[in-house]
Amino acid sequence: MHLRAAHVEGAGREARSRRCGLLAIAVLAAGAAMPAGAVITTVADSGGVYAISLRVGSLSGIDTVAFSVTGNNVGLTPAAVTGSQTIDVSVTPIRPANSSGTARPVTLKVDSLAGLPCQSGGCGTTIIPFNEISWVASLNSASGTGDIQNGRFNGTANQQIASFNANATFCSILLIILCLGYTYQSNAMNATRMQFTYDNDVVYPAGNYKGTVRFTASME
Repeated sequence: MHLRAAHVEGAGREARSRRCGLLAIAVLAAGAAMPAGAVITTVADSGGVYAISLRVGSLSGIDTVAFSVTGNNVGLTPAAVTGSQTIDVSVTPIRPANSSGTARPVTLKVDSLAGLPCQSGGCGTTIIPFNEISWVASLNSASGTGDIQNGRFNGTANQQIASFNANATFCSILLIILCLGYTYQSNAMNATRMQFTYDNDVVYPAGNYKGTVRFTASME
């Protein structure tokens, strides 16, 4: 009998800034155990005017998404396995009111290069690639807005899953003269929900597997 299990969970926090822009990093771990709480990272530039916040998971408690393959689903009648719960992802650029209308591109990328190596249970050196895991996005905006859409991990270190401009201009008739050349609000990606599914289309050795996906949000 083959057993495959993976858990996706908020597992750490890291943030750093770059001279040419802002960067926030969060981690999701996939594996058999070691759940952790939500991930919220915020970084600001040296002047404190622009910043970006990345949230992965709920505000409190423990987020764990598990995929378990047991019984006939192992090999006799295999079927895709849906994760046990969803993960919400938010990217919030912070910028001053009445700022320049110059574009501030925001991107969200994931790094799933390392795959899910065997941890225990006799699976040896086997690694399940992350491209065996896909997701369905909900509570999102249309693809034209740059929000996360349905997709799957591609097993690379630099997969872009969302992209939009932080600056948005809103003006009323009364303020049209003052609005020229300035922006009055920010675009943001608010709690886009990701439901993960394990393909279960390849028979791997029985065991427990664990890997890490790194989410990186940046604003230029």
